Amino acid sequence: MAPHPSARQSLGSRGNIRSFILPHRYARSSFEYEQARVTAIIPTYKPENLTVKLVEDLVEWNPTLRIIVVDDCTPEEYIASALFIRMGSVSDRVTVLRTPVNKMKAAALNYALAYIFANEEVPDVILSLDDDIVVAPSTVRNLVVELMSYQHLGAVCSQCRVLNKNNNMLTRLQGLEYVGFNATRLADEGFYRGPLVMHGMLTAFRVAALKEVQGFADGHLIEDYEITTRLKDLGWSVKLALNAPAWTVVPDTFSKLWRQRARWSYGGITVITKTKYFSSVLQDLIGHSVFFATVGMIALMALFRGDDRIPIEIARLVIALSFLQLLLWYSFQLWLMRLYKEKDARDWIIRISMVPEFIYTNILTLVVVGSYFFLTFNVLTRRLRRSGNVVARRCVAIGAVVFSFCGYMESWGTRGN
Repeated sequence: MAPHPSARQSLGSRGNIRSFILPHRYARSSFEYEQARVTAIIPTYKPENLTVKLVEDLVEWNPTLRIIVVDDCTPEEYIASALFIRMGSVSDRVTVLRTPVNKMKAAALNYALAYIFANEEVPDVILSLDDDIVVAPSTVRNLVVELMSYQHLGAVCSQCRVLNKNNNMLTRLQGLEYVGFNATRLADEGFYRGPLVMHGMLTAFRVAALKEVQGFADGHLIEDYEITTRLKDLGWSVKLALNAPAWTVVPDTFSKLWRQRARWSYGGITVITKTKYFSSVLQDLIGHSVFFATVGMIALMALFRGDDRIPIEIARLVIALSFLQLLLWYSFQLWLMRLYKEKDARDWIIRISMVPEFIYTNILTLVVVGSYFFLTFNVLTRRLRRSGNVVARRCVAIGAVVFSFCGYMESWGTRGN
């Protein structure tokens, strides 16, 4: 049952100044998990045994949960038919669908939504899951209860953790990074309708909200961010459920990580350029603004170095503020370790030494810079193609190859890591 519009739009679709300064608090109502009809959707492409394990665990720990596995047109030559048969035979509550062509994740989710609304009793909650995650016995229950206990919520995401964090230095750095992701989502609760992104690895959606936004945006690079902004635009709030953990497999090589973050970064920029209300992407706007302001300040200081037009006191103030920011960031990172349940001595060494995370962060900054260049390239490309100039078209083709080699492209498959 959908809440009355006033119950979820009390802040207005665009938010207000108060919601930027003070978190908005809503009354929590009592809700039992057994009251809700819940369906889980798992889009998959070239699944592995971890996907089968996920289906088995969901069935075992959630006696009334219905599960739809969407095979996003896995190639016939890929030996996966036995896995789909195993998943379908786990329970009569599991349905396996196959898309006619590879649709990418958002369209695969919509394919399942169309099936649900046409062939089944419409549920109250729909879960969207990645096919390579591990959940705890209480994860789904806690997600659903958290979502349905507040009338204003359109979606609630799980706490994200790293399953393979002990593989190498790169996965350990991502494990530490994900602790920050969770902390940021917790801190954003109540501010401008909640966290920036309801991540795709595991999020519970209120069906009334999903219907109102008309599902996911087909072909979008990061459908989770895109649908979160549309939920907020329509007055729904979102949040993280702290007691609902899920573990995901992160990239364990530099090339895979780069491609994943290129998709996230460029996809995020395209969301910002298309959103209706900037309050829905406020956190990202602040982040990009700070980045450009920092680059601009460095450029000005380099340009006027030794020039009397910039008083030495201002330069010293900028340096002092930079050191203060570093000190505050470092102290906060150490404090966050209390939330990292999987930490060990090596993780402490990485965090205390600061050097690996400093290098890692600057590499990810390069990914963002590349996304700005790729956005500029795509804007110019559309203009050059209209010109009909042969030389211009050849330059565009060469540029597309270069960006593709660097991991930037307009579309990724179902698994875009």
